[in-house]
Amino acid sequence: MINTYKENKDDLLVAIERFELVAKATHDVIWDWDLVNGTVWWNKGMESIFGYASEEIKSGPDSWYERIHPDDQDRVIRNIHTVIDNGENNWSDYYRFKRSDGSYANVHDRGYTIKVDDRPVRMVGSMRDLTEQLKTEKAHRESEENLTFALEAAQLGIWNTDPVKQTIAFDDRCKQLYGNPKEEELTFENLMQHIHYEDRERVKAAVANALNPDLRNLYDIRYRTVGATDKILRWLHCRGQAYFTTDGTPYRFSGVSRDITYEISNQEKVTWADQQAAMTIEGSGAGSFLINADSNVIIHSPTMARIITGREELNITREMFINHVHPDDLQTRLDAYSIAEKTGDLKYEARFVWIDGSIHWIRVIGKYLFDSSGNTKTISGIVMDITDRIESEQKLRKSEEKYRQLASELERRVQQRTEELYQTNLELINSNNNLQQFAYAASHDMQEPLRKIQSFGSRLSAVYSKELDENGAFMLSRIQDASKRMSAMIDDLLAFSRLSTHDGNFQPVGLNQVVKDVLADLEISIQEQKSNITVEPLPAVWGISSQLTQLFQNLLSNAIKYRKPEIPSEINISFRVVDENEKSRIPKLLDDQSYICVEVSDNGIGFEETYLDRIFQMFQRLHGRSEFAGSGIGLALCKKVVQNHHGYITARSTPGEGSTFMVYLPVPKD
Repeated sequence: MINTYKENKDDLLVAIERFELVAKATHDVIWDWDLVNGTVWWNKGMESIFGYASEEIKSGPDSWYERIHPDDQDRVIRNIHTVIDNGENNWSDYYRFKRSDGSYANVHDRGYTIKVDDRPVRMVGSMRDLTEQLKTEKAHRESEENLTFALEAAQLGIWNTDPVKQTIAFDDRCKQLYGNPKEEELTFENLMQHIHYEDRERVKAAVANALNPDLRNLYDIRYRTVGATDKILRWLHCRGQAYFTTDGTPYRFSGVSRDITYEISNQEKVTWADQQAAMTIEGSGAGSFLINADSNVIIHSPTMARIITGREELNITREMFINHVHPDDLQTRLDAYSIAEKTGDLKYEARFVWIDGSIHWIRVIGKYLFDSSGNTKTISGIVMDITDRIESEQKLRKSEEKYRQLASELERRVQQRTEELYQTNLELINSNNNLQQFAYAASHDMQEPLRKIQSFGSRLSAVYSKELDENGAFMLSRIQDASKRMSAMIDDLLAFSRLSTHDGNFQPVGLNQVVKDVLADLEISIQEQKSNITVEPLPAVWGISSQLTQLFQNLLSNAIKYRKPEIPSEINISFRVVDENEKSRIPKLLDDQSYICVEVSDNGIGFEETYLDRIFQMFQRLHGRSEFAGSGIGLALCKKVVQNHHGYITARSTPGEGSTFMVYLPVPKD
């Protein structure tokens, strides 16, 4: 019994010693949680890995709880207690653990439950800092993503070949370049069948040189493929290299492929364009030349000889070329060559003397071609006969001079006429001012005798009415009525004359208030005529309040006045927004201004629309004074108000059915 106890004690001491050695040797944080006494022991890893001194760490489990990241705390604590409460053996979790400097480490924590009588009494575990590992993995992923992005951006396909097994591995892009062959076709021999038959031997030779251990050439080749399934012809540029074992055996052959079909197509287009250009030059009547800078030998077309000398069969030398330049233009040629030596571009126009003695204007355009040292190798260019153009330009200059003289004379006359118009405008302004002053003075001067006529007429009627016979009373009544009409007409004329200027500043004016005030002024007339007036909600407009009041006063007065006998008068005021289509059809509206159309409708006597223009003129009446009172100025005043607001007024009517007056007014800008 004693021996058994001793053996168990020795085993325990050995286990404890081994645990301490493991705790010291490992790079992990080792912990031992006494579930019965509620204490936790930490090894030196807490200091070396997380920076906590032993005196900073409490003995209870709070020393662990408090350092778990707040976002992970509930989950981790709940999971470990579930393992303990359920009597499970193992616990593992990933979370963030706080270092002494306040930063957080990403850790992998694992615990193992120790039980006595099937009851957990201890949990021993290790915590590993995965921060650097995760950073490395992240950097590796980013590197792979960058490589993948670069390959995709460059549209490169990757291929790997096993020279021993003769198999090939393609990525998706590489498969596309070969027309998506089936996986079982990805062998060297099968792939050769998808390479253009004219390029196969060249490709095989390049592959053999790359796999030859004695040569080990870089694989760099351009060839055509015919798509395995789509049968599309593509040009590919492939680059790669072989990898060899120590004994010189190739074990891997890999590289990238790029679609250069577009580049090859462009090169073919350039070649075709060069050919077309040569034909175009000759077809346009220009001559071409190429000068060897070292030997001064000129290679030229027959057209160039004809343009320079007048004869195509001549073989032009550079000396002959210079000899045909007009003596007065030799310096022009030398100056052009001096500039061309610096810029590489040769351009000048000069006269050339043909063999028959005639003079022709020639344009020379060329390009210097330099070698790697900057020395001129060749000069290529064209020559064009521009005699017709020069002569036309000379004629044009003469014509332009003539037109300049005419334009100068026209400008002088326009300026003179403008000054005359300015003076006339000043005179017109003075005349208008005088007329306004006259109208104002005349109205006041005429009102005075009218007031006396009205006053004495009233006295006569009051004092002597009994002494007048029926004819005398009738004539006195006519005198009073005429004086009243005259007074009303003078008031209307004065109001109209004042509208010739904008008597007020433009501002937003609410039409609801304007109409409300007008209806209040017309209250007695409305009651007498038994008119029913409906006013829909109206917006604000951009205008002058006093003039808009006159506008609606006259429109509503007419609607009330011109009613059908014995029929109740129905008057409606509404509005609508004017769209661009309608606006384009209305004259004199501003392009940059929005408008509404206010409609004043009635069921009165109406009128023939043939008189539409007439009703807006001064003193124009469609009915006699005995039928309807008035001065004949009201609608003319309405038209003037609307014109002052850059608007428009019109009407539609049917005799016996009523009228609708439509007023287009601007609205305030936002």
